[in-house]
Amino acid sequence: MENPILVISSRVHYPESQHRGAIAVVNAAGKVVYSVGDIETPIFPRSASKLFQVLPLIESGAVDAYHLGQEEIALACGSHNGEDTHVQIGEKWLQKINKNENILACGTHRPMGKKAVQELIKKHQSPTPLHNACSGKHLGFITTALHRGEDPQEYISRQHPTQKRVEHTLSEITNFETSTAPHAIDGCEIPVIAIPLYNLAWGMANLADPKSLPYVRQKAIHLVIDSLKNHPNLIAGDGAFDTELIRATEGRIIAKMGASGTYVAFSSEHALGIALKIDDGNIKAAEIAMIHILEELGLIDTERSETLGHEKIIFTYNSKPVGKIHAAPKKRQF
Repeated sequence: MENPILVISSRVHYPESQHRGAIAVVNAAGKVVYSVGDIETPIFPRSASKLFQVLPLIESGAVDAYHLGQEEIALACGSHNGEDTHVQIGEKWLQKINKNENILACGTHRPMGKKAVQELIKKHQSPTPLHNACSGKHLGFITTALHRGEDPQEYISRQHPTQKRVEHTLSEITNFETSTAPHAIDGCEIPVIAIPLYNLAWGMANLADPKSLPYVRQKAIHLVIDSLKNHPNLIAGDGAFDTELIRATEGRIIAKMGASGTYVAFSSEHALGIALKIDDGNIKAAEIAMIHILEELGLIDTERSETLGHEKIIFTYNSKPVGKIHAAPKKRQF
C-alpha cells in the first residue's frame, strides 16, 4: 500500500503536487507513540545520521586530546551553509590536528547557503572542501582516526576502523542490525546504511532520554545537546530550519535534515524521537511535515509553528505569491 499524502503543493487553490510519506514517533523504551505509513522498510537516512555519527569522536577521547570545543562538535553534527563562520571553525580544527584541507575526502560544492555563495562571488573566490556541508563530520572522522593511531587515509571506506566504529554506534543506538542492511555511498563519499524509520526514531529517543545507555555515551550525548543549544547556527545556518527550530524552542527540540526528504528530531523534555521520510525526496515537504507533527504532539505551539514556516509560499520569478506548500488535511494526515 502507498504511504499517505502528508503534504500538498497548491498553485492558487488547486493541488499541483502531492507528497506521500511516513512518520514514526517512538519513546526510549522502543514503544511506538504514533506512526503513519511504512516505518519498517529500511531507508537511507543520509545526513540525518550525523547526530549518531559524532558520538565516536567524543567517546574515543579525541575531543579532549585535541582540545576541541562545543563549536567543533556542533559543526560535526551539521549540514552547514558554508558561511564564513563554518569555514573558519573548520580551518582552526585543521590547525589543531596539524592537517590541511587536502585530507578531506568529502569533495567540493557550492555552499548550501545563498549568502555564502554571494560572498564567494563578491570576493572572486572558489569554494573549498571546507564549504562542503559535511566538512565537520569528515573532520570528526579524521580526528578520531588520528587519536587512535590509525591511518587517516581511506577513512571513508566502510572497512576502515573509523567507519566500523560509526556503524557499530548506529547499530547500538538504533537497536538495528546494520551488518546485513542495504548500504551505499553518500554524496560526501562515506558509507550510508539503510535503517527503518522506526529504528531511527528509537535512536533519536535514546538521545532524548539516554539514561539506559552506558555512562560514556550519556556524557557524549549531553555534550552534543549542549553544543547544539549553544551554537545552533553551526548545525545549518541562519534561516535554515534546523537552526531556527533550536532557537525557537531554546534547544528543547533538536532536528536534523537528511537528503532526499528525510528528517529526524528529538525532544529531551518529552523523551520522544521522531523520524520521517517524504517518498519523492522533497525537503521542503519534509520540513512542513516535521513542523506539523511537532505541533500535533504538542511539542510546539501554533505561534512557533507559523514562525518556523508551517506553510511555504510559492513565488514567481518576480516575487509574486502564486501558491503554497502545506500540510494535507488532518483527517488524512495526523
